[in-house]
Amino acid sequence: MTDPGRDIYDAWDEEFSRNRRLHGARIRCGPGCSDCCRQLFQITEPEARVLSRGMNDLEPALAARLRERAREYLEARAGVHPTEAWGSLPPPGARIACPALDPEAGVCQIYALRPLICRKYGVPIWNPDRPGRVYACELNFAAGEAIEDGALIQIQTGLHERWKRLQCDYNASGGYRHDEPITIAHAILGDLNALSL
Repeated sequence: MTDPGRDIYDAWDEEFSRNRRLHGARIRCGPGCSDCCRQLFQITEPEARVLSRGMNDLEPALAARLRERAREYLEARAGVHPTEAWGSLPPPGARIACPALDPEAGVCQIYALRPLICRKYGVPIWNPDRPGRVYACELNFAAGEAIEDGALIQIQTGLHERWKRLQCDYNASGGYRHDEPITIAHAILGDLNALSL
């Protein structure tokens, strides 16, 4: 991936590793744990570009399977939750597996291309735009459980601001904006290679 966001992806990977070292066995993320892969979430145009371009490098049979699952995902998602807002949670009975999730092995088949939310989920997350709480995967941290980390706010505020600058640069350059929220399924299926900074 040679896109401008690569350094931010790498920085979030390091932040995840830092949290894993800090919290140890409390971070149980790994193959087979795929609760985060069944949430409703959207990705940004720069993230969609990375994923769409990366599809061209996949083994053709895998790419075909991913595209078929992406079509099934979009059809199922429209049926259970046709309208949604950013950050919305699935209603009861509406959890649909991400099309990139291998249904048998329980692992992501586009792991190197995964967007930021997939790189963050599982460890405590601080969003300076919503400073009232620290978000954390309920499988790793119980609601209300204390999270001791003196560096979390400073590190994640910096990462948040870097990503916002990248998105602002993208917008200011006249980058393509999709009318609807973009999902991983859209990026798998769509020809988003024209997206550029």
